[in-house]
Amino acid sequence: MRKNLVLLVIICLLIIPLPTSALSISDYHTLNFEEALEDEEIAKAYSSYKENNKQITIYLFRGKGCSFCRSFLTFLNSITDEYGKYFKVVSFEVWHDTNNKALLNAVGDYLDVEVKGVPYIVIGDKVFPGYNNTFDDSIKNAIKDLYNSNNRYDVFKKMDNIEVDKEDNNANVINNNNNNTNNNIDNQTYSKESSSNNKNNNGIVILCNFIFTMISTLIIVVVICLNNNSINKRINEIKKEGNYEKNI
Repeated sequence: MRKNLVLLVIICLLIIPLPTSALSISDYHTLNFEEALEDEEIAKAYSSYKENNKQITIYLFRGKGCSFCRSFLTFLNSITDEYGKYFKVVSFEVWHDTNNKALLNAVGDYLDVEVKGVPYIVIGDKVFPGYNNTFDDSIKNAIKDLYNSNNRYDVFKKMDNIEVDKEDNNANVINNNNNNTNNNIDNQTYSKESSSNNKNNNGIVILCNFIFTMISTLIIVVVICLNNNSINKRINEIKKEGNYEKNI
């Protein structure tokens, strides 16, 4: 009886979702600014650059070989002598890394800014869903504003705080006001490949959760049935011994 009860408790603990650990960038494969430049074979255009704890973080979700991601890195490269003291870069490659791709979707859902492709650039609470040169001034302003802020917004710290009000999580999307078709973000920056692959991954996760739940439920039912059979068997034995009322 006790063995069956212990087994039932263990199964229930397996089914109940456990609290997730703190969200940590170290759990993902990332590149810093210089490593990202090297990965895209972009020659450094600045004379000196060093990361430090005073700099703000630009989170860049990119695909290796993405021309618009490369353009954004080239732009940062060109302003590093002037702005490098303000920023450092954490780059997540998402075309070949499924964990980074899942993180991109989670960040997009949290900030309530749709992920249509890469680059997906996060600077504080501002999101640049794509890149072309019409964003340059807005990106510079976002970097300096966050650097000078007394309360720097960091999406990873916010995502780890479950008590944050949803209204405080909405990002300010920087819109491209240039209507010239040559600068149209829909034609230039979004990769459809990322979106379709993400849907497939979500379907697999849902299917795995469903199968796990069904198996766990079946195990519980079997354990309960076996336990009931054991109890009924004992009751019948007691009845035969003539002391049913006493043992109950």
